[in-house]
Amino acid sequence: MPERDDRRQFHHVRALMAGTREGMIAVAPDRTVRMINEPAAAMFEVTRNGCVGSSLDCLATPQLSAALDAAFADRVPVVMDCERNGRDYTCTVTPYEDGKAWGAIVTISDNSEILAVRRRSEAILTSTSDGIIIFDPNDRITFVNPAAERMLGRGIETLVGLVTDTWEVFGLSPDPEGTVRETGSQVREVRIQEPESRIVDVHVDPIVDDRQVYLGSVTTIRDVTVEREAMQMKNEFVSTVSHELRTPLTSIKGYIDLILDGEAGEINEIQQEFLSIVKENSDRLVDLINDMLDISRIESGRIVLKVQPLDIAERIAGAVNTFRAVLDQHGRDIKLDVSDNLPLAAGDPDRVGQVLINFISNAIKYSPEGGDIGVHASLEGKLVRVAISDEGIGIAAEDQARLFTKFYRVDSSLTREIGGTGLGLSICKSIIELLGGQVGVESEEGSGSTFWFTLPLASEKHVRTPALEGPLGSPGGRILVIDDSEDVANLIATYLSRRGYEVVKAFNADEAWEYAIELEPRVITLDVMVGEGAGFNLLRNLKADPRTADIPVVVLSIICDQGRSERCGATDYLEKPIDKKRLMSVIDSLVGSLDSPVVLVTDDDKNIVDLLSRTLKKRGYAVMAAYDGREAMAAIERTRPDAILLDLRMPVMDGYDVLEALKADPKTADIPVVIMSAYQIDQERANILSLASQLVGKPFDAEELVTHVESVMSESEQS
Repeated sequence: MPERDDRRQFHHVRALMAGTREGMIAVAPDRTVRMINEPAAAMFEVTRNGCVGSSLDCLATPQLSAALDAAFADRVPVVMDCERNGRDYTCTVTPYEDGKAWGAIVTISDNSEILAVRRRSEAILTSTSDGIIIFDPNDRITFVNPAAERMLGRGIETLVGLVTDTWEVFGLSPDPEGTVRETGSQVREVRIQEPESRIVDVHVDPIVDDRQVYLGSVTTIRDVTVEREAMQMKNEFVSTVSHELRTPLTSIKGYIDLILDGEAGEINEIQQEFLSIVKENSDRLVDLINDMLDISRIESGRIVLKVQPLDIAERIAGAVNTFRAVLDQHGRDIKLDVSDNLPLAAGDPDRVGQVLINFISNAIKYSPEGGDIGVHASLEGKLVRVAISDEGIGIAAEDQARLFTKFYRVDSSLTREIGGTGLGLSICKSIIELLGGQVGVESEEGSGSTFWFTLPLASEKHVRTPALEGPLGSPGGRILVIDDSEDVANLIATYLSRRGYEVVKAFNADEAWEYAIELEPRVITLDVMVGEGAGFNLLRNLKADPRTADIPVVVLSIICDQGRSERCGATDYLEKPIDKKRLMSVIDSLVGSLDSPVVLVTDDDKNIVDLLSRTLKKRGYAVMAAYDGREAMAAIERTRPDAILLDLRMPVMDGYDVLEALKADPKTADIPVVIMSAYQIDQERANILSLASQLVGKPFDAEELVTHVESVMSESEQS
């Protein structure tokens, strides 16, 4: 009976060997072939009858005999590769105990197609110009192509088998975000110094199978040195050309404005018309240069954004006022629809204003038949959405997809007539996206267009720092103007002289330093490019010397380096060509605030803040205006006020908290504070109010309130 069971089991094994596609050979303890199936016989080109009972040597494969020896010796499976007649096979020799002796089962897989695919893949990876490094799941390098060897200056023998992080291969610390297995794709731009200086983009991507099992990672290294150098050359070219154009344009624009303002005597109507054409075209040229510089800054990552809490309604009002006169001349109107109590957005005031002006300007220009302009602002989820609508020519669907790309302009007779570079919308898109928002357009041909953008809401980390505004009245004092262009220096001097200032001009850094020490000017205007960039050193020296450290310096420059100017100690920064009104406003505020007591007005009601600010400035005070407690604390940190007008009920940080913080700090404890409130005092916090100098109830008379301020300041000085 047992013999019959053995034969039955033997038949089962034979059936199993006959039914599989893989080759199978049963080797007896005496190393003869006990059994061989058809696939194995075909692989080794033997007959089953001629092979069974013969020595394993009948297969004419010495590697297989050696693998059998190893399997019998170590009692473990042994895997080997062999090639027969141009085919690639993998043989697995698995030993088994046969009574007191050991036999083996040899399984043979034909991997010719798989290996062919692998060889083709490796050939592709080897021939590509991008460097490629492959890691297994344990961060062990398993493959490095020749391009990666060349870029890294390290051979395959030093890299394959190395257990490491991708970034450590480049001599960098491991990625702070963690492994690619956990975080997905990672990208860095890396500068390699050896064996030669290169700039490379390094992409690390996980490798997963169809079941999302992590199999390792692949690192791709692309040499972008040429592209980066070309981009740098382009940016330098754009900057150089733009800067060279800005200097003469400063003089052209400035002197034309002076003539049109009647500063050089009366001009007749024809002269007025011709000069207005020159002014209009010089303004267009300035806009073009600014667009080119903005694109260059955005592409090179050098654009500076001052993100702070932004009152969208206020920004919209300012932009709309820019176009009121133009619209009134043509009997058109801008209809505003701004939601009440719209929360503050996070944005750069100047840049958001630039986007608004661009959208509104386009709405006017591309509505040749007239029609009103609509500006709508509302809250959508956690975003503020602003939309500018017109009743103009509309935009075809196929053009809308490309509208925000650089240099693209819709091809129509109207766009050709209006002109332009096609940069404005691209710049707007980049600005809004850098601020965390989006832009878009909705339009139909002949039915007008709506351009919109969104901005995220301001968070607690965004705090506006109130500006210091000087008192109203006649300015005066000495101003030192430093510029290596005599024409520009004379232009600035003309502006300031007609405003009532005494002006001293310097045309190089050494001369400027001597004048600053000797004449002690009230304010200095400085072109940082004086002496081929010596202006920055001059600025640092002025701020380092006790004799000149307190003199405010306003940088006037053709380059956009506001951040560097502020780090060197500049009080303010204006780009050339110079905006006369803004320059005068900055100088007046600085000069006025030097001599005048400073009052900080803090109230969340802007009408009250505006009323008090005007009243105080008329009475000879410099003013800082804050709309909540955190803004007030930011203002105090920048400029210590001589007195504070403080409302109690405010968002973000109320007046109680501000007062408590002020009196707890020895540096601000002696600043007199006048409390303004229309509400019943919080009895639980009433003790805090004892720290204030006076308490005034709302409503109040602005003039009387200023008298209270003067009273507490006088008492503070006497004590």
